[in-house]
Amino acid sequence: MMMTAHLPRLNRRAFLAAAAALPVAGRAHAAQPALSVVTQAPFMVSGVAVAQDETVFLGMPRFAGMDNTYSVARVRHEGTPKAFPGGAWNAWRPGQDGTAAFVMVNAVHIFGDNTLWVVDQGAPPGQTPQPGAQKLVQIGIRNGQILRVLTFPDSIMPPGAQFNDLRLLGDLLFITDSGLGGIIIHNLKTGHTLRRLSGQGIMRNDNAHLHKGNGGRILRDVNGTRPQVQSDQLEIDPTGRWLYFSVPAGPLKKVWIADLLDPTLSDTAVAQRVRLVADIPSIGGTCIDTRGNIYLADAEHSRIVVLAPDNRRETLVQDHRLLSPDALFIDRARRLYIPCPQIERLPMFNNGVMSARAPFFVLSMPLPDQIRGIPLGNAVEG
Repeated sequence: MMMTAHLPRLNRRAFLAAAAALPVAGRAHAAQPALSVVTQAPFMVSGVAVAQDETVFLGMPRFAGMDNTYSVARVRHEGTPKAFPGGAWNAWRPGQDGTAAFVMVNAVHIFGDNTLWVVDQGAPPGQTPQPGAQKLVQIGIRNGQILRVLTFPDSIMPPGAQFNDLRLLGDLLFITDSGLGGIIIHNLKTGHTLRRLSGQGIMRNDNAHLHKGNGGRILRDVNGTRPQVQSDQLEIDPTGRWLYFSVPAGPLKKVWIADLLDPTLSDTAVAQRVRLVADIPSIGGTCIDTRGNIYLADAEHSRIVVLAPDNRRETLVQDHRLLSPDALFIDRARRLYIPCPQIERLPMFNNGVMSARAPFFVLSMPLPDQIRGIPLGNAVEG
């Protein structure tokens, strides 16, 4: 297992400042800050979440070649990741019970209550999760206490359904299903759960928009089969009225949250009310700010694009290290975090060839006040 080099002990702000001197490629205008290295991990990192005290947490999926991943990590002050919360939760191996261990972590997130949420798909790619292994886990960030484990019956998560990502609005947790396509809405206060837009065409890849990687390469496995990832990314706008969603290949769409919650509307009726927002490049992840700008992790061009509410778009940063940029996160200090897991180099996306190599970078940059006339906001915390 390839490990990161030992780094001298210094606080994280000093580490970020020192790392900012690393070379940056791409078209950056003079006022644009450089990307800094937050951590270099021995396993793929597809998700990042930052606590209010600036502690960084990582989501590390169990893809091919990543069998020994510890799935969730906390980044130490000197920049090295350590398994979190520790013990059996980070030590799952094939054949073991996955109900109280991380098996296939697809997303991590921290909301306004400053707890860590982990999305566990419950089985490595191509395998069926055992009962109870596919779950949502809420963890206290200070002591690693497991606060809540959510699993759902087949009426909510039927066979083939697959948790992908989640966002919070008040007491309502919104989760995408990237297996069949759909939105799960769980009320944390009442325990009531809805499954919406299940299998609807607007939640699924339309096969006209092809999932692509760097340089526009169409992703496929050794047999030429292209990935079929359904509803994936989601964001809730700062007013709490709209839910934005997309498959990785686009386009970006939105729907009134009030329509999703309306019991008098069928899924077909809600699907007819979904609006097209914009065609987008293939993306690995998104985030949204308090001005309603959506940040797109553009996997085709190794860049982060800002899509404004008026549909203007500008490149925020472009860098050769942004290889398969994934789930984005803005912290309270207005710093943007970008995991770079090299997912497009996995055999299932790379004609059967495994070319992903450690270390796997998480990069970050301070957000400017504006980008070419588009004012940028703060984090939306749910």
